[in-house]
Amino acid sequence: MVYLKNLEVNKIIKELSHIDDDEIKKIIEKMKSPAKKLVYIYDRENIRKLLRKAFREKKKVKINYCSFSSDEVTNRVINIYQIHEDCIVAYCNLRGEERTFKIRSINKAALLDEKYEIPKGWTPESIILSKKD
Repeated sequence: MVYLKNLEVNKIIKELSHIDDDEIKKIIEKMKSPAKKLVYIYDRENIRKLLRKAFREKKKVKINYCSFSSDEVTNRVINIYQIHEDCIVAYCNLRGEERTFKIRSINKAALLDEKYEIPKGWTPESIILSKKD
């Protein structure tokens, strides 16, 4: 995800506004709309509910994740492919690959408006098999 200053956004809008393309027009409208403030959930049970809702609706989620193996805390945007009682399998936009996240390691989460699709032919086994190569 890219964050731009208002001046940069206005310059891009000005440059693109003369193009007669429906896709470009939709993007310009998104850029003109005021930024939404994310609503973060902090308690474990409501984080689980938010993750289930995101999975059902195929909406991206922004999480603050603490990796116990490296003691690293990162903000990530994820696309949930599978959800379990204690973990989720998701595409991590930060790392650019599928990862397994422990739900207890998610400190906060916010539902994004951006939708995603699970890749055709994806199975839980495909993540394991692709790692062996």
